[in-house]
Amino acid sequence: MPASSITLIFSPYHVGTRDHRVGNGPHRIRSLGLIQALEKLGVAITLNELPPVDTFEGEIGRSFELLRRTSTAVSQAVAANSFPLILSGNCMASAAVACGLPVSDLGFIYFDAHDDLDSPDVNENGYFDAMGLSMLRGESWKTLMHTVPGYSPRTYDARFLYCGLRDQSPVQRQRVIDAGMAAVWGRADVKVDFAAQMKEHLSAREYGPALVHLDLDVLDESYGKVNDYPSPGGMMEEDVLACMDLVPRMGTRPQSLTVCSFDPDAGDGDKIAAIAVRAVTTFVQALLDTDALSRA
Repeated sequence: MPASSITLIFSPYHVGTRDHRVGNGPHRIRSLGLIQALEKLGVAITLNELPPVDTFEGEIGRSFELLRRTSTAVSQAVAANSFPLILSGNCMASAAVACGLPVSDLGFIYFDAHDDLDSPDVNENGYFDAMGLSMLRGESWKTLMHTVPGYSPRTYDARFLYCGLRDQSPVQRQRVIDAGMAAVWGRADVKVDFAAQMKEHLSAREYGPALVHLDLDVLDESYGKVNDYPSPGGMMEEDVLACMDLVPRMGTRPQSLTVCSFDPDAGDGDKIAAIAVRAVTTFVQALLDTDALSRA
C-alpha cells in the first residue's frame, strides 16, 4: 500500500542543543519553502516537531533522548501509513530512524562524504556525531542504544551503499571495506559519474526496502562550506538530483529520507538550502511516479 502522506519530523538540534550550528539547517531548509514545494506536488504533510531536551545530561544524554524521540516519531508515522521525512541537525538521526522502521532486513543508501562508522576507540576528533552507524551495529554506546525503541544491532555488509564517500582517514576507509559496505567513491582527481555508478550498484544487488540518508556535505566543496567538513571530489547539484530521482525508480522501496548536517551560517546557506529543497522534491516526485506515495 502506498503511503498516504509525508510526516515531516523536525529535529533542529546539534548534539541536543537547539538551533545551534547544524541545528539551524532544518530551519533554513524549511524557510526556503520545503513544505510548500511538497504540497504543490499534491502531498499531504504532517509536521512533528521534536521538543527541547534541555533537562537531559550533556551532549550524550541529550543526543540519546533525541534518538529515542526520533525512533518513536518514525514508528508513529509508519503506523499512520505516512512516509517519514526527517530534517535533522545531526547525522546520527538515521540510526534512530532505522530503529523506528518496522523492517528487519533494512537496506541503507547513504549520500555522505563521511562514513559515520567511527567508534570511540578509533575516533580522532571527538565528534560524537561521527559514531551513528557504529552505534547502530552494536559496536559502541551499547547500553544507551538499548534504550532507543526498536533497537537491535544491525549488520551492513551487502545491503549498504554509500555515494559520494571520500573524506576519510585510511583507518576509516578500511573499516568500511572490512564491513563489506559498497561505495561510489568521490574523487578529486577525476569526474565521477555518480548516477551511472549508482545505477550499476542498484542493478546488481538488492538494497530495498531502504533507509535513505542525505548529508548535504556530500556536495563538492566548490559550493562553499556546508558544514565544518567540506572536501573536494564531491557531488554537484545535478549529480544529487539525478541520484535522488534514480533511487526510488530502481526497486529500492524507500522507507524514509533523512536530510542532515547543514550549517546555514558556515557558507551560502540559502544556496545550499535551495539545493536541499530541490533534492527532496525530486525524490518525492519519484516516489509519486512509482506509486510508493499517493497524493492527498
